[in-house]
Amino acid sequence: MDVTGYPLAEFLSLAELDCCSILRLHPEQYLAIKHSLVRAGRTMPAGTFKKRDAQKLCRVDVNKTSKVFEWFCKLGWIPQAVPKLGGFDYGNEPHYLSIDEYS
Repeated sequence: MDVTGYPLAEFLSLAELDCCSILRLHPEQYLAIKHSLVRAGRTMPAGTFKKRDAQKLCRVDVNKTSKVFEWFCKLGWIPQAVPKLGGFDYGNEPHYLSIDEYS
């Protein structure tokens, strides 16, 4: 589906236009999804905004929402948990081992 002629298409990057074409989303729909997911993902602690939360938030097909969610996570637009020694650190700051944790 060619989305370049649709309203708001001029505000999308080439990758976003490809995403819309592949998932058959209008640019207006995509921008609404992007705004909702990125805002929700950044207001919650890193790693706590999950795919199922995204699916509940968006009123489009869950498979389309899942693809967009995964892509946004890879781009870093939705912060994910930062792995650390012995588990996950859900904070936004990098974790540095203290001498007590190291030994």
